Amino acid sequence: MRGLLRKELSGLWSLYRKTLPMIAVLYAVLNLVTRNDFFLYFGVWMMLFYSLSGMSLDESCGWGRYARTLPVNDWQVVGAKFLVSLIYSGGAVLYGVALGVAQRLISGETGYTDLIGGLLAVLVVSMVMVFLMYPMAFRFGLEKARNGFLVVWVAIFGGFMLFGSRLAEWAPLEDVVQSMVFHPFLWAGGALLAAVAVMVLCYVTSVRIYQKKEF
Repeated sequence: MRGLLRKELSGLWSLYRKTLPMIAVLYAVLNLVTRNDFFLYFGVWMMLFYSLSGMSLDESCGWGRYARTLPVNDWQVVGAKFLVSLIYSGGAVLYGVALGVAQRLISGETGYTDLIGGLLAVLVVSMVMVFLMYPMAFRFGLEKARNGFLVVWVAIFGGFMLFGSRLAEWAPLEDVVQSMVFHPFLWAGGALLAAVAVMVLCYVTSVRIYQKKEF
């Protein structure tokens, strides 16, 4: 498992060894200058989607066929990819917390609750989006999974734009929003647990799909 993890990390680093340091510096400067946490939130989303790129490398070099000859099982091969996504997202969250705290200390601002809550919210949404893509990527390939998932999310956001005003007036939804305002960490923790449940379900599904693949 350690070797699989090193393979995933080294492959991604070969792709982004020049890009990631520049992005880290750029986002740090933008965050400190604009005092806007958007760049920290976007970094979490971006890192999770970057972690998917390892599948493109596998498809281009025939890794799946070679992996069948190694003394590892399918659960480990797939698990290494999920673990790398968690490592990338965890690193992005820690980076966001460190940079957000530094920006507030320098500027004399507060709002640490908003920072942590925002990072957790983006982490949860990004985790659900990326981990749902893994089964589709193993089944149809990464590019088809990206295109298909884009259509689904455009439809979801389009629905919110069309019916958002009606939903905003729905009394139960107003109660939920108020509860989220008064108990942000409780809701964030629950959402994170739900995202972990989605991850586990997608992991099991991905392994089942991978076991049936013929290379």
